[in-house]
Amino acid sequence: MGKKTTPTIATDFVVRLVGPNLRPSTVPMRNLAKVLDAVQRLVDQKDEDEPSPALHEESSPLAIVQPIGNPGLRLIGIKSMSAGYAVADPFRESVGVITQTGKAIGRPDRADWTQATLSSVKELSEVARSLGCVIEFRLPSNGRQLGDVIAKIGPSTFKDVSASAYITGPTSVLATLERVGGATEMHCGIRLVEQSRKMVICKVASVDLVRGLGNFIYQQVLLHGVAQWLRHGFFLRTMEVMSFEVPKTGSILDTLNRIYDAGGSAWDSVDDPDTEITEMRRS
Repeated sequence: MGKKTTPTIATDFVVRLVGPNLRPSTVPMRNLAKVLDAVQRLVDQKDEDEPSPALHEESSPLAIVQPIGNPGLRLIGIKSMSAGYAVADPFRESVGVITQTGKAIGRPDRADWTQATLSSVKELSEVARSLGCVIEFRLPSNGRQLGDVIAKIGPSTFKDVSASAYITGPTSVLATLERVGGATEMHCGIRLVEQSRKMVICKVASVDLVRGLGNFIYQQVLLHGVAQWLRHGFFLRTMEVMSFEVPKTGSILDTLNRIYDAGGSAWDSVDDPDTEITEMRRS
């Protein structure tokens, strides 16, 4: 019997951490794990703690493509370059997602950002800042030469793109209150109907406001304050709560009866309501 050979796995792209004296052996494991997790979530288009990726319809020249899911990127053939890691993708879709992300970073004001992409870029920027490096995504090497750079993320990348990706302003939202409190800063956790898969953590302006909110835990409240929204799709990122109120409850029938009692009953004495309304429109 002949000797078994291991099939060659093709490299789809290379993640390269470029900085002073960086080598694969000098990158802390926790930092490498964060990079790889952020890249996997970027390809899957999954935000942190999100159970499943959402489909996204491309709506701009720089829209971030959202594949349904990826069984797992794999590191292969680690070599002693400047902290470079070759990655294989069984679905062959990661290069397209990363390339679109690189274009979006270059023109953040024109990109149709998703929360999943921004979450991944934020984590990669944090790793780049902690290691004092730039994270490059490159195409596979051609001989001894590295391939083209398809995306580059540095310490300030998230800060630069978030200015275009988010809008901030006065906001009122109806949400279910799930957490209230805080050891050093006052916070609350809310869940919106349209963002039910993830709780949004908000700042609360005062201790008195936190105490008031605590009376309505697991109930719907109307919050007023200054919020930060994703520009496209209006995904709520965070909010500083300045005040709140409890929505009024009651029967729709009771409300209609009150309107009727307040003057709506006068139409009972009109012989021909349609003709009366027509004359009112003409006058």
